[in-house]
Amino acid sequence: MDSKTEKADEIFSARVQNMIAAATDKNYPKYSLFLDEHQQMLALGILKKHQCEHYHFYGGFKEAKRKMLCVYPDYLQIEDLSFPIRYLSFTYRKSDTLTHRDFLGSLMALQIKRETVGDIAVGEGLCSIAVGESTADYILNNVRKIGRVGVAVCETESPSIQVQQEFEEQSGTVASLRIDSVAALATKLSRSKTVQLIEAGKVAVNYQEISSASQMLKPGDVISVRGFGKYILGEEIRETKKGRYYIMMHKYI
Repeated sequence: MDSKTEKADEIFSARVQNMIAAATDKNYPKYSLFLDEHQQMLALGILKKHQCEHYHFYGGFKEAKRKMLCVYPDYLQIEDLSFPIRYLSFTYRKSDTLTHRDFLGSLMALQIKRETVGDIAVGEGLCSIAVGESTADYILNNVRKIGRVGVAVCETESPSIQVQQEFEEQSGTVASLRIDSVAALATKLSRSKTVQLIEAGKVAVNYQEISSASQMLKPGDVISVRGFGKYILGEEIRETKKGRYYIMMHKYI
């Protein structure tokens, strides 16, 4: 892990601990901005370390990846929470093709902070975005185009379209379920080059950077390789007659 990432994690960890203190000592719920999957895993570890049981992650979409965290006092229930999330719906001509990257790029160009933007669901002529409460009005007042495509934007009570994650299936055999072997199959690199990526801090398992090429994997683990993509190790694992392992990988696309 590089020093910049390590420092960011330290700052984030301190914020989560402050959230726990606010909920337990001051007796009121505390909400974060949108967290990526690495931050969610980091927060979960801190919550467990502090034996905090009253927390909830929510991103607005059914299959949200980016989520806010709420740590709340024990007198509240999950249904009492009011996450500061608003939903914006963008419409445009179906003949125009826009992607997740187009929408995110246009918002970032307006100097909107990434942590105030949640998941982005793009369909045919329609896009729905979960944003932080304080960011919604700025987008409503300032966004008229995404790239060169004219859009109409309005606020909705719920997402106008759900996130549809698509995968590309990859399969093959590996000598073992070590991360270096599995990542080599996923990236189509040699095992030695995969080890170099691990040593350079470019490989993560379940959103945690790893340093050991011998780390063992299990079905459902999420492997991220910087520059190559993100993969899920499938449930189907069987040993071949030659003592190797047949596995299925699901690559995010």
